[in-house]
Amino acid sequence: MTNYFNEICEFRQNHPIIHGETIKTDDPLLNNVKEALNSFKSELEKKYGIFNNIHLTVKESKGATNFPHITHVCILPPNQKVSNGIYVAICFDKKGKGAVVGCAESKTNPKGLNIKIRKSKSLHPRIDVDGGGDTTKYNNVFENPKEFYYKLENESDLEKHIKRSLILCFYNLGLIKESEYLQTADYLDSSINESEISYFNIDSIQDDRKKIAIQIYARRGQKKFREKLINAYNKKCAITQCEIIEMLEAAHIYSFKGSDTNKTPNGILLRSDIHTLFDLGLISIDPENYTIYISNKISHDEYYAKLHQTKISLPAEAKDYPSSDSLKHHFENIFDK
Repeated sequence: MTNYFNEICEFRQNHPIIHGETIKTDDPLLNNVKEALNSFKSELEKKYGIFNNIHLTVKESKGATNFPHITHVCILPPNQKVSNGIYVAICFDKKGKGAVVGCAESKTNPKGLNIKIRKSKSLHPRIDVDGGGDTTKYNNVFENPKEFYYKLENESDLEKHIKRSLILCFYNLGLIKESEYLQTADYLDSSINESEISYFNIDSIQDDRKKIAIQIYARRGQKKFREKLINAYNKKCAITQCEIIEMLEAAHIYSFKGSDTNKTPNGILLRSDIHTLFDLGLISIDPENYTIYISNKISHDEYYAKLHQTKISLPAEAKDYPSSDSLKHHFENIFDK
């Protein structure tokens, strides 16, 4: 698989993108890179045709009339399309420097992943996977991007990250339960180019910082879901009225099971510590009157004890949220009285 990876990179090194110029898909110049892409696809099909008992398909970039500037190969879970879905994408740098790999979403039909911004006015990634058109800018479509540099010599790290990314895709699509995801997924890896780190064992320090940043980002809730709750609850924690936006998280009342649970009625905006206690069942809300209840296990804490039997701050337009059904499920099944 490393040979095909490197051949795809070498094609773009030898035939760099020139603004305003394209290569027709039937140009004999493409024969070698097409063969490499097809072989790379075949290797991925052998390894990941069935993963975690789920059947997957692999699609490589072809282009209808012109060969794409950003070559890519995508591993698709059931019912997902490159143009409309969540999948593992392997996107090759436009100058042949390597590839970005991770759980990604369609550029034209985003699904609300916790996207990591790789490119902006102040950020310039070493591996650039932005094409010329608005719909072919792929730098900012990944939730857990990791860079793999040319010349790739060992495929084990690539395979490991593909597997982690597939698990993350399954979790985002609701194909596996939260407990299964927590047991099998360990995708919090640094995407830093390790070759740049050469002294003081700073790699592990940097990696821990990366893990913390990603964990905080993930805990805040999926981007669109969180934004809707921030607006609905007027930028305040529903229980403490905390207004520090960086501490506010999108809590699922009925635990996250995929996109169906990522709905505003099933969410409540909570400060990070309250979110943790809510998930653990140490704080809950009576669905009948929106009264806050504190578990006996934390009632000895003076601060949290003061919250007991106070009422939450409801959204300004609380027509159908927070969902009384979701609150009832939490109060009766999750709350540890």
